[in-house]
Amino acid sequence: MSLQNLYPKSVEILRHVLGAENYKNIEKYLHAYDGSARSVKPVAKYITIYWVGRAADRIILRTEGEDDIILSEVCDVGVPTIPFRKLKAVCLRRFMQFARIQWEMYSNTIKKNAGYDNDYDFLTSCAIAVGIAGAKKGVLHGRCMMCPVDVLMGATSAKTSYTLVGRFVGDAAYALTPNIERRTGSSVGEITNTTIMITESATEEERRTGGLFSETNTEPRTLFVGKIVLFMVSPPELLHVLWLLARDTRVGAEVSIKGTLEMYPVAMIGDLFEVGTAYKAAERAHGIKKLEDARKEIVEYLKNVRFSTATDVIEFTSDISGRLQGVNILDEEVVVELWKNARNYVKGVEEYIRAK
Repeated sequence: MSLQNLYPKSVEILRHVLGAENYKNIEKYLHAYDGSARSVKPVAKYITIYWVGRAADRIILRTEGEDDIILSEVCDVGVPTIPFRKLKAVCLRRFMQFARIQWEMYSNTIKKNAGYDNDYDFLTSCAIAVGIAGAKKGVLHGRCMMCPVDVLMGATSAKTSYTLVGRFVGDAAYALTPNIERRTGSSVGEITNTTIMITESATEEERRTGGLFSETNTEPRTLFVGKIVLFMVSPPELLHVLWLLARDTRVGAEVSIKGTLEMYPVAMIGDLFEVGTAYKAAERAHGIKKLEDARKEIVEYLKNVRFSTATDVIEFTSDISGRLQGVNILDEEVVVELWKNARNYVKGVEEYIRAK
């Protein structure tokens, strides 16, 4: 079946947001899932999206090492870096959040029109974290393996004989400037009136437990360049990803009070392969401090590295960004198309590997 037949509302919105010419340009790299094994057979369809993030406040990018910052060498300078696993985790949680809202609003309609069993309940069947320890301690569970989040982001469960491989991948995001701020704080012990609190522990290291501490932050207004790649993505999935990328999010440690990152999709391109790397784009834009200047450099970078098979570079102009901000992601038709797409994907996978 065609994209228009399976996803009429999502196609209509994408055509409106991107513009008719841009949508026509990217359309052949969108994919349709109709529930058949043939529809899930891997084909070369990649959509690459580059984005710029701007720190709206301090961000702590902790590692498992000695410091509170993750650095990568770009143009012989150490710059703050956001690993892709952190970015994907943020997108996963936000996607899960809005999927729950969609289910709460339209569960009856979804069950009726998207092929879910009457006894299926997304709110109790799917969670990001595994279940509590107990009789089934150590067993992978907590994912329903049939919702839009699991189908796009990837999931595994002991309940199924297969794993859903994520079709949402990408690169780390690299800062364009080495904007690092180290802050020191302390708390004074009530007994010793010093920042080194003496205890009765055996060793000196154990005794020196007091409140002198430091942390390293990425400074506000620091710009980051990142890349996301979507493999065999359907129209409703692309619409939701773009919508998520066009909003502020929080990354790093202490996200309840810090870590706000303004995200701006910059450019999108379709091809038989993913196009370019965020590292090379960050090298080209290294040292830039203004958002618009960074956007221009990324667009030029993409134009220079695109393959002959690629689409034209679709630049997210202010008009496109404005229309994207106005998309109603809770439109009932869009919601049903997203959930039906996920159910069709799983049906196709089960038929393809003969799981049932």
